[in-house]
Amino acid sequence: MDRKNFIRTSALAISGFYFLQSELFRAAERKNSRITENTDVPIVIIGSGYGGAVSALRLCEAGKKVVMLEMGLNWEKAGIPFSNLLKPGKSSAWLKKKSIAPFMNIFSLTPFTGILDRLDFEHINIWVGRGVGGGSLVNGGMAVTPKESYFKEIFPDLDADKFYSHYFPLVREELKVNVIDEQFLKDCPYYKFTRVGEEEAHKAGFKTMRVPNVYDFKYMEKEFRNEVPRSALNTEVIYGNNYGKNSLDKTYLRKALETGNLEILDLHRVQTIQLNDDKSYTLNVQQIDTSGILVADKVFNCKKLILSAGTMGTLQLLLQSHAENNFPVHEKIGKKWGNNGNFMTGRNWVKPLSGGTGAKQSTIPVGGIDNWEDPEHPFFTEIAPLPMGMDVATALYLLINRVDKKGEVTYNKTSQSLTLNWDKSNTVKMKENAQYFIRKMNKANGGTRSHLLFNNGFGADICYHPLGGCVLGEATNEFGKLKNHENLYVLDGSLIPGTIGVNPFVTITAIAEYCIENLIKQNEFV
Repeated sequence: MDRKNFIRTSALAISGFYFLQSELFRAAERKNSRITENTDVPIVIIGSGYGGAVSALRLCEAGKKVVMLEMGLNWEKAGIPFSNLLKPGKSSAWLKKKSIAPFMNIFSLTPFTGILDRLDFEHINIWVGRGVGGGSLVNGGMAVTPKESYFKEIFPDLDADKFYSHYFPLVREELKVNVIDEQFLKDCPYYKFTRVGEEEAHKAGFKTMRVPNVYDFKYMEKEFRNEVPRSALNTEVIYGNNYGKNSLDKTYLRKALETGNLEILDLHRVQTIQLNDDKSYTLNVQQIDTSGILVADKVFNCKKLILSAGTMGTLQLLLQSHAENNFPVHEKIGKKWGNNGNFMTGRNWVKPLSGGTGAKQSTIPVGGIDNWEDPEHPFFTEIAPLPMGMDVATALYLLINRVDKKGEVTYNKTSQSLTLNWDKSNTVKMKENAQYFIRKMNKANGGTRSHLLFNNGFGADICYHPLGGCVLGEATNEFGKLKNHENLYVLDGSLIPGTIGVNPFVTITAIAEYCIENLIKQNEFV
């Protein structure tokens, strides 16, 4: 090596050494700057979705002090506005560099603890909500009560009469469920997609139904008249609603906070759970900032623990804790998982000569197609909006089917991630139903299958409603207490064995009300 190359190589090596040293120093400095805390509390609820919100309110009303740990952001407290579908911003994805909606992901993002996350498995993608309010922040708000006959089939040991006379009415009141005014629906140009969808369904011989919602339709009427800021009429939905929608932070959680007995800690992600000798629990928790950077390692010790992290979150915590801490789990944990029969499809060339499905569309669905009683092709279909900012003459549908073949969730210790035993064989009948529905609609009305949407028009890999894995009465007792545990309770969608036949949050909320009422009566939280 000549002198010139030697000097240049040496200089690069020295500068590289100092760069590495400085980076290591900064990394050590960041690590040393973390806060480490150890806190003892009587009751911890992990997750602020439907089950967690119900549990918090009823325990707080009973005079119990509750700490709720939520991995997402408290959006109301942060004061950050939600994004709309056409202009994704901070709220649109959980620490992603690109938007993650079911389609049209052409938007680049700066990673932020956004409101929508997607869990990707080999044969299915699962969308979940992140933030104080959980899934209530990102769903379409369709507050559907399941058919009583199917509820009895799924939960033969529950008192269906009590649910339909008490628990379902209770949760509809607490969630502020209401129904759109029919005259407004008829006149509003933003609901042309619904009117066209219902008209074409009737022509094809299908029965339709009006679907209740937690969105305040009186507010929507005002936003249509430009009397208040727009939300549903401003393409806001899966990235959050700024106005109008009664998500859990405005219903159950707000009432729980008003008791003075609830403390919500956002951006607190529980990593693992340990069972102590005295039957209490130790939670290893990471506090992060809005860019995902770890700012504190925390330990929470609690006497009573409620898992309401959503189906996938609860299963992750239980199975990962089992793998890493020998945390005891029942043999039925992870069993009877299902996608609630979710199957997306669509049609093109829908009334193109008469304005199609409308250039402007409300993001709040109010129409459904009820084909559940068909012995060969039972399904419920949401007439879904597709607000693209222009008339694309395309109809979008979310079919909800039976789930005859359930899946199973396990944990891979090597990759430190969940594994989902679920493939095309689990959705064969769902695809048959979608084909039947599209063919019948097109034969009666014209149009073609939406080949450019999803996988040649069939979205078998899209799941908004993961259910099961901690089935009520199997992995838990009759009120959600986890078997093999004295002080651990599961209250979320994982209690439902994979299917309920409609959008599930009303059922999840009702089951949580039933469970927490009985757990309190049995003095479980003394």
